[in-house]
Amino acid sequence: MKKIALILGTNAGQADLITYLNSIGWETHACSNQRVGPGCDLADYFHLVNIVNLEEVKDLAVNIKADLVYSISSDIAITAATKVSEDLGLPRLLNSEILDLFNNKNLFRDFLNSNNIGNVVFKKIDNPDNLDWTIFPCVVKPVDSQGQRGVVLINNPEDLKLAVEKAIEISISKRAIIEEFLDGEEFSSNVIVQNGEILVNEISDRIVFDNNYFGLPKGHAIPPEYVDEQQITISKKYIKEIVNLLEIKDAVLYVQMKLSNGVPKIIEIAPRLDGCHIWRLIKIHRNLDLRKLVIDLCLNNKIDLQKNEIVKGRSILEFYHLPTVEKFSKEKLEKRSNLEFSEFRYSEGDNITPINGKLEVVGYSVRKK
Repeated sequence: MKKIALILGTNAGQADLITYLNSIGWETHACSNQRVGPGCDLADYFHLVNIVNLEEVKDLAVNIKADLVYSISSDIAITAATKVSEDLGLPRLLNSEILDLFNNKNLFRDFLNSNNIGNVVFKKIDNPDNLDWTIFPCVVKPVDSQGQRGVVLINNPEDLKLAVEKAIEISISKRAIIEEFLDGEEFSSNVIVQNGEILVNEISDRIVFDNNYFGLPKGHAIPPEYVDEQQITISKKYIKEIVNLLEIKDAVLYVQMKLSNGVPKIIEIAPRLDGCHIWRLIKIHRNLDLRKLVIDLCLNNKIDLQKNEIVKGRSILEFYHLPTVEKFSKEKLEKRSNLEFSEFRYSEGDNITPINGKLEVVGYSVRKK
């Protein structure tokens, strides 16, 4: 009998997971509050259900007799999937308490600083009239937004209050956080933990735009060139400390980091695979499919990494971008050659879905250098 998976969300990240599950013979169901995204048609069945309505998701999972409720690339979706799985006794990795810690930038920053894991000066704000902040440049964020939504770089005191007001407006809990600006290179790691042991800790460069599109990634690359062996050792030590402190047994983590005066600092951790398709970069470079490892973890299958290859050279994932207000057109995109893989999220003439409201990812490619 086929196993049945309910995937929360239908964006390009969920499409990656749906495609994998289809390839290994699962029956796939996807749900969203609107029929938008490639996952709608890739799944065997699509359901018009809002993923933030946990009771509706739970009812759907029961009705289709789901063996697994899961999601990648979305903090909101993996949180919903975890809570539903806890209630229904279905497989899940981390518990809701740890997810809530990772999802709250204020609580997570306090956790890191309290344990001397790359201290960063920060302040939680719920009243824009009482800022009391003197470090510039700084970064303003909603405490509970996903990815780069609402994240703003502030260079002078005159712009701070308005940025905080906007961050509070975006925030679900109506709180913002101000952090000191870390001015070094960015990098990240996809981490797989099984039975408390870190099996994969794949560090990659995070290539970003300049401050005109602050925080938005251009792409990712492995092996990393932004960090040296000592910085990699420190970063991996931080991740191991977090796993031990939180008594994490099985998990998929995406750890976003940055250098500050040459010292690694953790920006945030997402309890899921990233939303940037880095799994494909790793698969092309190392012949290691993180999607498979995710499902193996959920099913409690022992992971064996002995057969994985490491390819010499450097592999680079690069996004295709277009401004939010434009319609999709391949003619507007730069031509790329010598590609191992290329994919677009839109068809010619489609309206581009606003995500960050500035410059949107419309596809990506992977090449070897």
